[in-house]
Amino acid sequence: MLGACADRGGEWPSLARVPGSPNAPCGPAAESAPAGARPCVAAPPVTAAPIPAPDLPALEARLAAARSAWADQLKVAGTAVSVAARADAGESAWAAAELQLSRLERAAAPFAEVAEALAGSESGAALREAAEADRARHLEAFARLRSALRR
Repeated sequence: MLGACADRGGEWPSLARVPGSPNAPCGPAAESAPAGARPCVAAPPVTAAPIPAPDLPALEARLAAARSAWADQLKVAGTAVSVAARADAGESAWAAAELQLSRLERAAAPFAEVAEALAGSESGAALREAAEADRARHLEAFARLRSALRR
């Protein structure tokens, strides 16, 4: 089947049009189209769908729930890290602290998701800034806990 794409020497595949190709070229190549080729049909223009306005009350509620869940998880992670910092690296306290840090990271995911959902929205600019500030606060707390765990 690939032999049909080979050049005259038969060594390399070629995607060049050959007489009898089912589609005629479009654009500048159409000037050199073989006689009797079917006419070029241009694709319809792509129209962008309007971007729906973000549901601000739902995003606000999601951000409030995320803040609460993150604050709870921060307390648990802080406790686990302080216990693990006094333990050896091979002990189960380290594994528990790593697990809690993972859960803290997951609890902070909605901050970035809300900020991304409001990207480009003028009406949600204040909420987006609040979500970005929450994300920055999370990154700072996470880095502090991570460094305490590494000693």
